[in-house]
Amino acid sequence: MRYFVAVDDFYIQMKKILFLFLTTILLHSCDDGDIIITTFNFDNAELKSCGELGNYVFYKVNAEALESLSLKLAVTDSLYKTAGTKTYSINGSTNFVNYRTYDGVLGNNYFCSSIPPTSPSVTKDYLASSGTAEFTTIFNYDDSDGVSADKEFDGDTDGDGLPNLYDVDDDGDNVPTALELDILNADGDNDPLTNPLDTDGDGIPDYLDDDDDGDGVLTRNEDKNMDLDPRNDVTDSSVGADYLNPAVAIDYSVNQYRQHTYKIIKSVEIVLKNLVLINGQEEITQETLNMGTLNAVETTNKTTTPEF
Repeated sequence: MRYFVAVDDFYIQMKKILFLFLTTILLHSCDDGDIIITTFNFDNAELKSCGELGNYVFYKVNAEALESLSLKLAVTDSLYKTAGTKTYSINGSTNFVNYRTYDGVLGNNYFCSSIPPTSPSVTKDYLASSGTAEFTTIFNYDDSDGVSADKEFDGDTDGDGLPNLYDVDDDGDNVPTALELDILNADGDNDPLTNPLDTDGDGIPDYLDDDDDGDGVLTRNEDKNMDLDPRNDVTDSSVGADYLNPAVAIDYSVNQYRQHTYKIIKSVEIVLKNLVLINGQEEITQETLNMGTLNAVETTNKTTTPEF
Protein backbone atom coordinates (compact mmCIF):
# COMPACT_ATOMS: atom_id res chain seq x y z
CA MET A 1 0.00 0.00 0.00
CA ARG A 2 2.81 2.44 0.81
CA TYR A 3 4.24 1.73 -2.61
CA PHE A 4 1.11 2.92 -4.48
CA VAL A 5 0.79 6.04 -2.31
CA ALA A 6 4.37 6.93 -3.16
CA VAL A 7 3.68 6.54 -6.84
CA ASP A 8 0.57 8.77 -6.62
CA ASP A 9 2.55 11.42 -4.78
CA PHE A 10 5.23 11.20 -7.42
CA TYR A 11 2.78 11.88 -10.28
CA ILE A 12 1.20 14.78 -8.39
CA GLN A 13 4.60 16.38 -7.92
CA MET A 14 5.49 15.83 -11.59
CA LYS A 15 2.25 17.54 -12.72
CA LYS A 16 3.10 20.55 -10.56
CA ILE A 17 6.60 20.73 -12.00
CA LEU A 18 5.31 20.42 -15.56
CA PHE A 19 2.76 23.18 -14.97
CA LEU A 20 5.41 25.52 -13.59
CA PHE A 21 7.72 24.66 -16.49
CA LEU A 22 5.12 25.48 -19.15
CA THR A 23 4.11 28.67 -17.37
CA THR A 24 7.74 29.79 -17.25
CA ILE A 25 8.13 29.13 -21.01
CA LEU A 26 5.03 31.10 -21.86
CA LEU A 27 6.07 34.04 -19.71
CA HIS A 28 9.56 33.92 -21.11
CA SER A 29 8.18 33.90 -24.69
CA CYS A 30 6.09 36.96 -23.96
CA ASP A 31 9.11 38.73 -22.48
CA ASP A 32 11.09 37.95 -25.68
CA GLY A 33 8.36 39.44 -27.82
CA ASP A 34 7.26 36.15 -29.44
CA ILE A 35 3.56 35.73 -30.15
CA ILE A 36 1.34 33.00 -31.49
CA ILE A 37 -0.59 33.91 -34.62
CA THR A 38 -3.69 31.76 -34.96
CA THR A 39 -4.37 32.74 -38.58
CA PHE A 40 -1.52 33.96 -40.85
CA ASN A 41 -2.87 31.66 -43.51
CA PHE A 42 -2.66 32.90 -47.09
CA ASP A 43 -2.49 29.55 -48.90
CA ASN A 44 -5.89 30.01 -50.55
CA ALA A 45 -5.56 33.74 -51.15
CA GLU A 46 -4.85 34.98 -54.67
CA LEU A 47 -1.58 36.77 -55.27
CA LYS A 48 -2.16 40.15 -56.91
CA SER A 49 0.05 43.02 -57.98
CA CYS A 50 0.00 46.66 -59.00
CA GLY A 51 2.42 49.55 -59.34
CA GLU A 52 5.19 50.11 -61.82
CA LEU A 53 8.95 50.28 -62.16
CA GLY A 54 10.33 51.67 -58.91
CA ASN A 55 7.14 50.99 -56.98
CA TYR A 56 6.01 47.39 -57.35
CA VAL A 57 3.41 46.07 -54.89
CA PHE A 58 2.45 42.42 -54.42
CA TYR A 59 -0.21 41.40 -51.95
CA LYS A 60 -2.51 38.68 -50.64
CA VAL A 61 -5.64 39.16 -48.56
CA ASN A 62 -7.27 36.66 -46.23
CA ALA A 63 -10.75 38.19 -46.21
CA GLU A 64 -12.13 35.84 -43.57
CA ALA A 65 -9.43 36.66 -41.04
CA LEU A 66 -9.23 40.37 -42.00
CA GLU A 67 -5.50 40.17 -42.60
CA SER A 68 -3.09 40.92 -45.44
CA LEU A 69 0.46 40.22 -46.51
CA SER A 70 2.14 42.67 -48.85
CA LEU A 71 5.53 43.15 -50.46
CA LYS A 72 6.77 46.45 -51.85
CA LEU A 73 9.88 46.72 -54.00
CA ALA A 74 11.39 50.03 -55.08
CA VAL A 75 13.64 48.40 -57.68
CA THR A 76 14.45 50.18 -60.93
CA ASP A 77 15.17 47.13 -63.08
CA SER A 78 12.43 45.11 -64.75
CA LEU A 79 11.49 42.17 -62.58
CA TYR A 80 10.53 40.03 -65.55
CA LYS A 81 13.10 40.94 -68.19
CA THR A 82 14.92 37.60 -68.10
CA ALA A 83 13.93 34.08 -67.18
CA GLY A 84 15.41 32.69 -63.98
CA THR A 85 15.66 33.65 -60.33
CA LYS A 86 16.47 37.03 -58.81
CA THR A 87 16.81 37.79 -55.11
CA TYR A 88 16.08 41.14 -53.46
CA SER A 89 16.97 42.10 -49.89
CA ILE A 90 14.24 43.23 -47.52
CA ASN A 91 15.56 46.33 -45.74
CA GLY A 92 12.45 47.69 -44.05
CA SER A 93 12.51 50.96 -46.02
CA THR A 94 12.65 50.81 -49.81
CA ASN A 95 11.96 47.08 -49.91
CA PHE A 96 9.65 45.84 -47.21
CA VAL A 97 7.04 43.28 -46.22
CA ASN A 98 3.94 44.07 -44.15
CA TYR A 99 1.63 41.76 -42.28
CA ARG A 100 -1.50 43.60 -41.13
CA THR A 101 -4.82 42.93 -39.48
CA TYR A 102 -7.87 45.18 -39.81
CA ASP A 103 -11.16 46.05 -38.17
CA GLY A 104 -13.10 45.58 -41.41
CA VAL A 105 -13.05 44.19 -44.94
CA LEU A 106 -10.50 45.66 -47.37
CA GLY A 107 -11.70 47.35 -50.55
CA ASN A 108 -10.52 46.22 -53.98
CA ASN A 109 -8.12 49.17 -54.39
CA TYR A 110 -6.70 49.25 -50.89
CA PHE A 111 -3.11 48.51 -51.97
CA CYS A 112 -3.19 50.20 -55.37
CA SER A 113 -4.84 53.51 -54.58
CA SER A 114 -2.69 56.64 -54.97
CA ILE A 115 -4.38 58.02 -51.83
CA PRO A 116 -4.31 55.56 -48.88
CA PRO A 117 -7.87 54.67 -47.78
CA THR A 118 -8.91 55.83 -44.31
CA SER A 119 -10.87 52.67 -43.61
CA PRO A 120 -10.76 49.99 -42.52
CA SER A 121 -8.36 50.79 -39.72
CA VAL A 122 -5.19 48.79 -39.18
CA THR A 123 -5.29 46.98 -35.84
CA LYS A 124 -1.88 45.28 -36.08
CA ASP A 125 1.01 46.28 -38.33
CA TYR A 126 4.13 44.14 -38.58
CA LEU A 127 7.08 45.29 -40.69
CA ALA A 128 9.86 42.99 -41.88
CA SER A 129 13.25 44.24 -40.80
CA SER A 130 15.17 41.57 -42.69
CA GLY A 131 14.85 38.69 -45.13
CA THR A 132 14.80 38.24 -48.90
CA ALA A 133 12.26 38.16 -51.71
CA GLU A 134 13.02 35.53 -54.33
CA PHE A 135 11.50 36.02 -57.79
CA THR A 136 11.50 33.14 -60.27
CA THR A 137 10.38 34.25 -63.73
CA ILE A 138 9.18 31.63 -66.21
CA PHE A 139 8.87 32.26 -69.95
CA ASN A 140 6.09 30.60 -71.94
CA TYR A 141 6.09 31.03 -75.71
CA ASP A 142 3.20 31.39 -78.13
CA ASP A 143 3.76 31.48 -81.89
CA SER A 144 0.03 31.23 -82.71
CA ASP A 145 0.79 28.61 -85.36
CA GLY A 146 -2.09 26.30 -84.46
CA VAL A 147 0.15 23.71 -82.79
CA SER A 148 -0.19 23.72 -79.01
CA ALA A 149 2.99 23.86 -76.95
CA ASP A 150 2.59 20.29 -75.68
CA LYS A 151 2.41 19.00 -79.28
CA GLU A 152 5.26 21.01 -80.75
CA PHE A 153 8.34 19.05 -81.79
CA ASP A 154 10.94 19.40 -79.05
CA GLY A 155 13.64 20.85 -81.24
CA ASP A 156 14.31 23.00 -84.31
CA THR A 157 13.05 21.25 -87.44
CA ASP A 158 14.41 23.74 -89.96
CA GLY A 159 17.62 24.62 -88.10
CA ASP A 160 16.94 28.37 -88.25
CA GLY A 161 17.84 28.93 -84.61
CA LEU A 162 14.22 29.17 -83.45
CA PRO A 163 12.83 26.11 -81.65
CA ASN A 164 9.51 24.92 -83.06
CA LEU A 165 7.94 26.10 -79.81
CA TYR A 166 8.13 29.68 -81.04
CA ASP A 167 8.82 29.27 -84.74
CA VAL A 168 5.85 30.39 -86.86
CA ASP A 169 7.26 28.41 -89.80
CA ASP A 170 8.46 25.11 -88.36
CA ASP A 171 9.90 23.66 -91.58
CA GLY A 172 11.43 26.90 -92.89
CA ASP A 173 9.67 26.79 -96.26
CA ASN A 174 8.34 30.37 -95.95
CA VAL A 175 4.78 29.08 -95.68
CA PRO A 176 3.49 29.69 -92.13
CA THR A 177 2.73 26.55 -90.12
CA ALA A 178 -0.80 27.79 -89.41
CA LEU A 179 -1.56 27.60 -93.16
CA GLU A 180 -0.27 24.04 -93.55
CA LEU A 181 -2.61 22.37 -91.09
CA ASP A 182 -6.22 21.25 -91.62
CA ILE A 183 -7.29 24.81 -92.33
CA LEU A 184 -10.46 23.68 -94.16
CA ASN A 185 -11.54 21.46 -91.22
CA ALA A 186 -11.86 18.52 -93.61
CA ASP A 187 -12.45 16.05 -90.79
CA GLY A 188 -15.02 18.27 -89.07
CA ASP A 189 -13.45 18.10 -85.61
CA ASN A 190 -12.41 21.80 -85.50
CA ASP A 191 -8.87 20.76 -84.63
CA PRO A 192 -6.44 21.86 -87.37
CA LEU A 193 -3.74 19.54 -86.07
CA THR A 194 -5.54 16.17 -86.23
CA ASN A 195 -5.50 16.02 -90.03
CA PRO A 196 -2.78 18.40 -91.27
CA LEU A 197 -2.09 18.76 -94.98
CA ASP A 198 0.26 16.20 -96.54
CA THR A 199 0.33 17.16 -100.23
CA ASP A 200 2.79 14.51 -101.44
CA GLY A 201 1.43 11.76 -99.16
CA ASP A 202 4.86 10.90 -97.79
CA GLY A 203 3.64 10.69 -94.21
CA ILE A 204 5.29 13.96 -93.27
CA PRO A 205 2.73 16.76 -92.82
CA ASP A 206 3.33 19.86 -94.91
CA TYR A 207 4.11 22.00 -91.86
CA LEU A 208 7.16 19.79 -91.19
CA ASP A 209 8.00 19.02 -94.83
CA ASP A 210 10.36 21.39 -96.65
CA ASP A 211 9.30 19.94 -100.05
CA ASP A 212 5.52 19.81 -99.85
CA ASP A 213 4.80 18.39 -103.32
CA GLY A 214 7.77 16.03 -103.36
CA ASP A 215 9.08 17.26 -106.71
CA GLY A 216 12.69 17.57 -105.55
CA VAL A 217 12.61 21.36 -105.29
CA LEU A 218 12.29 22.84 -101.82
CA THR A 219 9.05 24.71 -101.23
CA ARG A 220 11.03 27.82 -100.24
CA ASN A 221 12.73 27.82 -103.67
CA GLU A 222 9.49 27.56 -105.68
CA ASP A 223 9.03 31.31 -105.24
CA LYS A 224 9.29 32.84 -108.74
CA ASN A 225 8.86 36.47 -107.68
CA MET A 226 11.12 35.87 -104.67
CA ASP A 227 8.91 37.80 -102.26
CA LEU A 228 9.33 35.12 -99.57
CA ASP A 229 5.79 33.85 -100.16
CA PRO A 230 5.55 30.73 -102.36
CA ARG A 231 1.76 30.81 -102.12
CA ASN A 232 1.35 33.52 -104.75
CA ASP A 233 3.45 31.86 -107.46
CA VAL A 234 1.01 29.94 -109.67
CA THR A 235 1.78 28.41 -113.08
CA ASP A 236 -1.37 26.27 -113.33
CA SER A 237 -4.34 27.81 -111.55
CA SER A 238 -6.30 24.56 -111.82
CA VAL A 239 -3.75 22.90 -109.53
CA GLY A 240 -2.66 25.78 -107.32
CA ALA A 241 0.63 27.25 -106.22
CA ASP A 242 3.77 25.79 -107.76
CA TYR A 243 5.03 24.49 -104.43
CA LEU A 244 1.96 22.20 -104.33
CA ASN A 245 2.22 21.19 -108.00
CA PRO A 246 4.71 18.36 -108.66
CA ALA A 247 4.51 19.05 -112.40
CA VAL A 248 6.28 22.38 -111.86
CA ALA A 249 9.77 22.02 -110.48
CA ILE A 250 11.78 25.18 -111.07
CA ASP A 251 14.37 26.14 -108.43
CA TYR A 252 14.77 29.90 -107.82
CA SER A 253 17.26 29.49 -104.93
CA VAL A 254 15.64 31.68 -102.29
CA ASN A 255 18.17 31.89 -99.48
CA GLN A 256 16.22 33.93 -96.99
CA TYR A 257 13.63 33.27 -94.26
CA ARG A 258 10.56 35.41 -93.76
CA GLN A 259 10.08 37.53 -90.63
CA HIS A 260 8.80 35.79 -87.50
CA THR A 261 6.62 37.26 -84.74
CA TYR A 262 5.83 35.48 -81.48
CA LYS A 263 4.89 36.24 -77.89
CA ILE A 264 6.67 35.61 -74.61
CA ILE A 265 4.14 35.22 -71.82
CA LYS A 266 5.82 35.64 -68.45
CA SER A 267 4.81 34.27 -65.06
CA VAL A 268 6.57 34.78 -61.74
CA GLU A 269 6.68 32.85 -58.47
CA ILE A 270 7.50 34.82 -55.31
CA VAL A 271 9.00 33.22 -52.20
CA LEU A 272 9.87 35.16 -49.05
CA LYS A 273 12.69 33.78 -46.94
CA ASN A 274 14.03 34.39 -43.42
CA LEU A 275 11.46 37.07 -42.61
CA VAL A 276 11.46 38.81 -39.24
CA LEU A 277 8.22 40.79 -38.87
CA ILE A 278 8.18 43.20 -35.94
CA ASN A 279 5.47 45.23 -34.22
CA GLY A 280 6.83 46.88 -31.09
CA GLN A 281 7.92 44.06 -28.80
CA GLU A 282 6.07 41.43 -30.81
CA GLU A 283 7.78 39.38 -33.47
CA ILE A 284 6.85 36.87 -36.17
CA THR A 285 9.49 34.81 -37.95
CA GLN A 286 8.95 32.93 -41.20
CA GLU A 287 11.77 30.82 -42.59
CA THR A 288 10.02 30.25 -45.93
CA LEU A 289 6.76 31.79 -47.08
CA ASN A 290 5.47 31.12 -50.60
CA MET A 291 3.47 34.14 -51.70
CA GLY A 292 2.30 32.30 -54.82
CA THR A 293 2.45 32.71 -58.60
CA LEU A 294 1.34 35.50 -60.90
CA ASN A 295 0.42 34.02 -64.27
CA ALA A 296 0.78 36.09 -67.45
CA VAL A 297 2.12 39.01 -65.44
CA GLU A 298 3.73 40.43 -68.57
CA THR A 299 3.53 39.69 -72.31
CA THR A 300 6.26 40.70 -74.74
CA ASN A 301 5.95 40.65 -78.52
CA LYS A 302 9.12 39.60 -80.34
CA THR A 303 9.91 40.07 -84.02
CA THR A 304 12.95 38.51 -85.64
CA THR A 305 14.21 37.27 -88.99
CA PRO A 306 16.28 34.09 -88.67
CA GLU A 307 19.66 34.10 -90.35
CA PHE A 308 19.85 31.75 -93.29
